[in-house]
Amino acid sequence: MKKLFKSLIGLICSFGFLMLSPSALFAATLTFDPSAGVINKGCEISIKINLDTQGVQTDGTDVIVLFTPAHLSTTTSQITNGTIYPEYPGNSVDPSGKISISGISSVSSPFSGTGTFATIKLNVASTLKENDKINLNFDFDPNNKTKTIDTNVVERGTIADVLSAVTNGSYTVGTGSCASGITASPSPGTIVGQGQTLPGTTPATQSAQYQVYKPNLNDVTGGKAGLLDNTIILTAVGVVLVIAGIAGLAFL
Repeated sequence: MKKLFKSLIGLICSFGFLMLSPSALFAATLTFDPSAGVINKGCEISIKINLDTQGVQTDGTDVIVLFTPAHLSTTTSQITNGTIYPEYPGNSVDPSGKISISGISSVSSPFSGTGTFATIKLNVASTLKENDKINLNFDFDPNNKTKTIDTNVVERGTIADVLSAVTNGSYTVGTGSCASGITASPSPGTIVGQGQTLPGTTPATQSAQYQVYKPNLNDVTGGKAGLLDNTIILTAVGVVLVIAGIAGLAFL
């Protein structure tokens, strides 16, 4: 009986820690690198697509990137495949503003971890004006996990899409030299502390030039009602179970 009780307490503790584990709540992510900055008009820029499976083993990844043809252009020869998958069966560029890249793992070796999925070189239109905004987006619908024609990351041995979040690109047009590449600018999620001034600005110009991004509950939950509440409840249950397990062990 005592041995059975110990086993039950161990199971409860394991369940509690699983509830508290971030990996139980999040899965694969895709990110543009850099995802923000100043890009000069008439220049060619290089942007990486980084994949983080967060420990999930994957059979492959399909990435669809959307852009505005009046702002950017590219060709298949300007796409360089990464090395995280042994096979990239084919890339394509639709003149309407869509890039498609696919990577497939080998039968014996799924991919798990972080790495560069691909690198895209893009031509910035010379007709753009300084301070124009350019967006680069993943075609991704977080509310429809059964959709197969958008960006997805496929779990090993299943057809489940484990992609949970993407970081899209948002850039500002500049008029500098092409040699400077993509220069840094405040990106979403960057918080400037009280009394701090960004390089090259005064407090007055900084206030006028930049808006500080402040996350809200919709950012955390992806706009899904109840997701944050459920997460808090599950975490609280996990804490209670862990405490109960520790208390139980103390009486053994």
